[in-house]
Amino acid sequence: MGVSEADAGTGAEHNRPDGYSGRALVTVGHRPALTLDVQLSGHFEPISGRYLWQGRVRGLTDALGPADSPCPGAELEIETPQGVGVARVTAVDLWGSHLVEAVSGRPFTALSEDRLGEPGD
Repeated sequence: MGVSEADAGTGAEHNRPDGYSGRALVTVGHRPALTLDVQLSGHFEPISGRYLWQGRVRGLTDALGPADSPCPGAELEIETPQGVGVARVTAVDLWGSHLVEAVSGRPFTALSEDRLGEPGD
């Protein structure tokens, strides 16, 4: 991705979050994968030198039923057309979406792959 003249030399290209919004395959434990809407974003954290990502999975409780809905701490595998990653549920919001944080590499392409390697790293 090129840097605009306005961003040149400012490092502003590093401030835009990477991400993915759309349909993804979401797997909870050994259950069959579900096709759900996800909204994911991430960024390189220069202090720790790590890539951090998080997001939201919509409709998981509706798809599994309230009794089987994953609680905070549960791990989900999220597969987008760009890659696969594992996230941990951190909370369920007021609208029933599951909020997640990264456990493994990101399931989407970063804006600057030359800086971060391949998806899932």
